[in-house]
Amino acid sequence: MDFLKPVVGLVGTVAIAGWVAYSVSAPRNAEDFMNEPVESLDGKSINQTMADEKARVRSEQCERFTDMASDAWDKAVDRGTLDRDADRLAQMQKEADRYCK
Repeated sequence: MDFLKPVVGLVGTVAIAGWVAYSVSAPRNAEDFMNEPVESLDGKSINQTMADEKARVRSEQCERFTDMASDAWDKAVDRGTLDRDADRLAQMQKEADRYCK
């Protein structure tokens, strides 16, 4: 029985050390995986595909918010309410600028 206690302690220590080593290396391995080219993505990595999609969506949002701000400005001019709508128009332009950076 005295021999079994140190062996169990050693096995437990090795298991904990292995778990810690794996948990430390897993994020690095995941990042490497995300940067590897993927054939089904036309040779792009997952990270590159996500970055490209984000840029495309931001471009669409920029265009949409710019059009909305322009339309609101045109309507305010047609109605003669530029002074009254100035805060709303400024906020809309601020949103458009935010997506167009």
